[in-house]
Amino acid sequence: MLEQVKQKAKEILEKKEADGVLGLRKGPFDVIHPHVFTAPAELDALVLEPKWLFAKMARAILREKPAAYRLAVVVRGCDERAIVELVKRSQIDRERLLTIGYACDGNQAKACLCSRPYPEKLDAGSAVEGVDPFADERVKAFLEGDPARRMEKWADQLRRCIKCYGCRNSCPICICVPCKLEDDVWVERGVIPAEMVSFHLIRAFHLSDTCVACGACQEACPVGIPLMTLQLSMRAALKKDYNYEAGLDANRKSPVLFDFAKEPRPGQAVPDWVDSMGKKP
Repeated sequence: MLEQVKQKAKEILEKKEADGVLGLRKGPFDVIHPHVFTAPAELDALVLEPKWLFAKMARAILREKPAAYRLAVVVRGCDERAIVELVKRSQIDRERLLTIGYACDGNQAKACLCSRPYPEKLDAGSAVEGVDPFADERVKAFLEGDPARRMEKWADQLRRCIKCYGCRNSCPICICVPCKLEDDVWVERGVIPAEMVSFHLIRAFHLSDTCVACGACQEACPVGIPLMTLQLSMRAALKKDYNYEAGLDANRKSPVLFDFAKEPRPGQAVPDWVDSMGKKP
């Protein structure tokens, strides 16, 4: 699979379809880091592991470069989905970005509780079957019981939070400036643990219709809070009620707040923040 990715990247650079290829590079002393490859000969150092998300980095690179600059990105399924969501929000110009997609293996899918461990555009490897995250005992433990009991279990988990902002910083979809989680009106500074409602639930619901189930928030959490379980539950609700999954269709807008914007209650104005899909932060 690695050789297939390298070959695809080489073809893109040789044909000048892109000015650079964003991926992982193994450098001196086996240090692995993100790198923009600009010459085919460099691609010998390209690697696919460990898991790394490039969507937000690609956005930053494209913003710094001239309008004519084109970038190719080596992506897993979740990274491709994150790019789709950023395209929807006018954060990435799809005409300036190519993807080189490869599938995760079964072990990675299980580790991430991923139901779709492959991109829509698959250039290397074969799509493996995903897993049902709600069949996992760790997820079940937080979803079983009456609402009061579930709230108690979540309160126990969330009071371990040290407000490091790792969940926010690692998320490929968190791009709002300014961030509500840094606003004293909502989140009091210097208070640990972070408030469950004003910090964690603001973050979770703000991402309710954009989360691509990459697991970056949970992987970044230094105290092991199962943040993905919150997001997976909301993704499941959207799929059940609207047949909608974030990151799968660049032409379909989120159903969240859509009806409210089209048919607000009589006499109630639609807030400016409702129609934020095409606005740059």
